Formats: sequence, C-alpha cells, structure tokens
Amino acid sequence: MRYPSFNIRLEWLILILATYFSLFLNQSLWAALINTQSGSAFEVFTFIAAVAVGVTAFQFGILSLLIYRPIAVATAIIILLTGVSADFFAKKYGVFFDTSMVRNILSTNHAEARELFTPSLALHFLIYGVPGILLLSCFKVKQQTLLKGLTLKFGMILLAIVIALASFMTVFKNFSATMRNNKEIRHLVLPMSYLISTPRVVFDTGVEAQKELLPLGEDAVKNTKAGVKPTLLVLVVGETVRAANWGLSGYERQTTPNLAKQDVINFPYVVSCGTNTEVSVPCMFSALGRKQYDEKKIRSTESLLHLISRAGVPVTWIDNQSGCKGVCKGLESIDAKTLGTPDICPATGCYDETLLRGLEATIKKVSGDQVVVLHQLGNHGPAYYARYPQAFEKFKPVCASSDLGRCTQQEIFNAYDNAILYTDHILSKAIDLLKAKETRNVVFIYVSDHGESLGEGGFYLHGLPYSIAPKEQTRPPMTWWVSEQYMKQNQFSKECLMQRAKEPAHHDNLFHTVLGFMNISTSVYDPAWDLTAKCKK
Repeated sequence: MRYPSFNIRLEWLILILATYFSLFLNQSLWAALINTQSGSAFEVFTFIAAVAVGVTAFQFGILSLLIYRPIAVATAIIILLTGVSADFFAKKYGVFFDTSMVRNILSTNHAEARELFTPSLALHFLIYGVPGILLLSCFKVKQQTLLKGLTLKFGMILLAIVIALASFMTVFKNFSATMRNNKEIRHLVLPMSYLISTPRVVFDTGVEAQKELLPLGEDAVKNTKAGVKPTLLVLVVGETVRAANWGLSGYERQTTPNLAKQDVINFPYVVSCGTNTEVSVPCMFSALGRKQYDEKKIRSTESLLHLISRAGVPVTWIDNQSGCKGVCKGLESIDAKTLGTPDICPATGCYDETLLRGLEATIKKVSGDQVVVLHQLGNHGPAYYARYPQAFEKFKPVCASSDLGRCTQQEIFNAYDNAILYTDHILSKAIDLLKAKETRNVVFIYVSDHGESLGEGGFYLHGLPYSIAPKEQTRPPMTWWVSEQYMKQNQFSKECLMQRAKEPAHHDNLFHTVLGFMNISTSVYDPAWDLTAKCKK
C-alpha cells in the first residue's frame, strides 16, 4: 500500500501547520487567556476566537519567513516536533518560553536532558506529534519559479498581517487590557515564542563569547591588618532549594538536623535574583543585582570573583553542575565530576560529596587569603530522588521518577526533602572541615540560587517569569558559619549578625557582603547592601 501524497502550495502547508499549532499545541495559551476573562461564556468565546484567528494569521507570517520550498516539509516537521515538546512542558510544568527559559534550555547538559525524557513526554508525542508528522508527510510542495514564489510569499505575509490586525481590532479594548496586565502570556504562544527567543539568545551568547568582559572595581584593594590572620571564605551556591522546606527556617520537618547542631546564622527571609540558574547566578555575583537588572550589562561585565582576584586574592570555582554561567571566566575552575569515584558518581550524575574532595584539595594549596565557590547539583529536578545516596532516604515513599505526574504530591515532597537532608550533610561536613583551619579566619556562606514549585498552584520546577513567579520559586535559604576567631580578630558582633538575620535579605546583598567579609575596598562597594556593615564594632 502506497503512502498517500498530495501536491500542495507552500502557503497551504504553512497555514496547515499554523492551524495545527492553534488547535492542538497552544492549550496553555488559551487556558491562560480564559483565566483572565470575567465576561459571559459568549463574550469569552468570541474573544478567544478572535485572538485565535489573529494568532494563527500572525504565526503564518512568522512561519512563512522560515519555511522554503526545497525543504519545506522537513522544516515543518522539525518545528512541529519542537512545538510538541514545548507544549508538553508548558502544560505539565507551567513553562514560559522567554529568553531566560530558552537560555536555560540551551545550557542543559546531557544528564539533565535525559531526566526530562519520560513516559508522559513519549505519550504526548504519540498523541500530538505522530498525527502531525503523518499529516505533513502527505504533502508534496508544488514547484514554482523563484520570482513567483517570493512574490506570493511576501504577498501572503502581508495579507496575514492584515488579517491578524483586523482580528485583534475586533476585540481591541479587551485584548490590549489583557496583554497590558498579563505581558508574560505572549511567552506561551507556540511556536512563535521560542522561534523569536532562540535566535536572540544564540546571537547574544555568540557576541558574549567573543568580547572581553568589561572591567569592574579596578581600584580594588585588599586591606590587611597586623596580627590579623588571612581570610578563607567558602561560598556554596545551592541549587533549587526553597526556604519553605529548609528546617532552620521553620519547616515542620527537620531537614537540616546537622546544621542545627552547628553554630550557624540562618537567614529565613531571602529573595532571589531570578527563578533559574541562568539568571540568578550571574545576577547574584554582579554589582548591579536585581535592583538595577540589565542582563546584557551583567553578562558583559566582570563579576564579584574577578574583582576579588584583581585585589590579589586567589579564587577557585568548583562545579558539580552546568558551569559558572560566565562569573568565573578566566579564573581557576574545577569540574568536580572529574574528582568523583563510582561510589559517589552513579549513572545519574555525581553526588555533591565530590565537591568536598575539591574543597579540601584546593584550600591545601593556599595559606593566605582565599575564596572558594562550590556550585552544587543540590535539588535539581525533576529527579530529586537521584540527588542523594540511599542512606539519606528518610522520608518515604518517594517519587522515584522524573515524571512527576506519576507521583503524589507527598511523594514529590519526600524526595525533595531527602535531597535537602543530603545538602545539610554536605554543608555540615564542609563546616567541620573548615573548623580545623586554625591558621586562617574562616567564613562559610550557603545560599541557593532560587527556589522550586512542587505543585502549588499547578506549577512545578522553576523558571517562571520573575514578575509572576510564586514565592516558592523566589525564596531561597541562606545560612552562614563564621569562626569565632574571625569575629574576634575582625571585631564583629555575633549578636548583631543574629539580629540582622531576622530581617529581610536579598541576593543583591551577596556582592557587598562578601567584599565586607574579605575586607576589600573599592568604589563599587556599598555598605548599605553589606549585611555585616553595622555589625563591626
């Protein structure tokens, strides 16, 4: 039996693809728009219908710029497949495809990507991808001269723009108000959202790679005092841990039993720079922070670590994740996964214990001032169960799958909390290691890059646009341990620090606080943002 084949004009193929997206692969968009409406059922229907026609026409125009006759069907199928995948994550986890999310996707490593391929995703492809592929494969695009093809293409694009504008104008008052008050909804339009965002991210990334970073704090000086020992500061950047599940911050479960036995200072009211690693890490190491957020400027300018290095302090980044996101560019960087052995590096990736091996080896090489950053894999989801050894599975039963839809919320919480238990173990062991370094004054800072949604409000994971992100994604924990020797020699009041920890804090404080701890003077240091500034006697 021969597979059916129909000759079709290119414009009809593109219209079929755009319509397929509107009918089957934009359900999150329509659901979000419906939730913004408060009129009668008929009013909501006419509004959605008008917007659907407008979106279909507009996407026809966008797709027309990307699809050309020689490889039209193949291009259409590729766009369809990426759209099916995007639709799955939009519906399943509430993902919005803005530039931040696209950058996050493009930086995903193989291990992380493998965890996202689940039976639910395969079923979604079977339901929405296979019929679309079979439909598109039926068509053979008719040949035509280049001049005629281009004339028709741009004529149809112009017509599509007219139809889109006319459709939006029929509901202009409602549509403009809806989009003005819900700007993020545009990032749910598939495939337009990621087709526009991806080239922007790729271009910007290419430009960033070619350019030298703009200097920061060229006047930085490390101040020293006679009789004061050098400072060793260890900063642990956590991954996907939220304050709501942090035992020290009042969570009903004790997920931080080891830290509770240490003499730590806990900050329960911290706000993050972003909702994903690609935003938060560059932001928290930037002088701009969230208060003056400018993504391009942050990525094109040296970070806190470069400034510290310029002041003559050795800096090392030890990574058990997907890199330092540019904040350690040109500085010493160690891939912790190369330090692991089979007992702590199963097929799902290395446990964070490998960071401790890197830490111990690194601090042995330096006797003076030093800054070491540990970047955890932490609670990176959705495979929370894979982030800790079996010995730390205290809360049961757990969600032992990357497909969160197959688990109860309690099982998800159990796996997530077990991963925090393991982080507690790692942090406490790091503190014990540092306690033995009596030849140096020691400061230990732990702060997670962002939080995580575990089903609240129908959201999972993280990465929602910052303006609409729930507090679960923007409230990370922060915990310090400062040696008695450091506080005595640098004349710090521990009581003052404990009191300050009860007040709100922000990732923006990190830049200036680290400079304060390291006693580095520079014009970009602002004591108003240094959490320790008022606690120096």
